Amino acid sequence: MRKALLLQILHENRLLLTALLLATLLCGALWYTGFHQAARLAQQQSDWNNKRRLTAPRAEAQRADSYQRDREQIRELYATIPYRHEFPRVISEILDFMALHNATPGAMSYKIRKTDLDGLLAYSMTCSASGSYPGLKRLIGDLERLDGISTLDSVSFSSPDSGLEKVALDLQLTIYLREKQP
Repeated sequence: MRKALLLQILHENRLLLTALLLATLLCGALWYTGFHQAARLAQQQSDWNNKRRLTAPRAEAQRADSYQRDREQIRELYATIPYRHEFPRVISEILDFMALHNATPGAMSYKIRKTDLDGLLAYSMTCSASGSYPGLKRLIGDLERLDGISTLDSVSFSSPDSGLEKVALDLQLTIYLREKQP
C-alpha cells in the first residue's frame, strides 16, 4: 500500500519533482562554477601581483633614466637659444635670408614679452617683404629654420596688382631669447 501511494504521489507531482530536480542541478552547477572561477581568479591575481613586484624596480629605473635623458635634451635645446643681446644678429640673419631670395624688406617691428619659462623672453615680430612668390616661399622655409627657437605665427600673401609678378608678404613670428648671459 505504501508503495502504491508513493507511486501515485510521484505520478501526480511529476512536473513539480522534475522542476525541483532541475533547480537543484542548476544551483549545484552554478555553485561549482562560481567556486572554480573564484579559485582561478585568485590565482590570476596572485600571478599579476608577482609580475608587478618583479618589474617595478625595472620600471622605476627606466623612469629615472627617461627623466635624466629628457632633462639633458632640454638642457641641450636651451643651449641653442641665443641671448637677448644677440637679437640684432637674428634680425641680420632674417635680412640676409630676404636678400638671398631677392625679397625687398619692408617694415619691421617687435614687442618684447616675458614667458612662463624662467629666463626666456619672447620677441613678437611683424615684418613685410615683397618679391616673387617662389622666392617668398623659400624665404618662409628658411625662417622656419632660424637658429634657436622661433615660431612662424602667421603668414599672408597679397598681390597689389594682378598684372605684376611681385607679391607682398606679411608675417608674424616669435623669437625666443635667453635673458642673461652665463
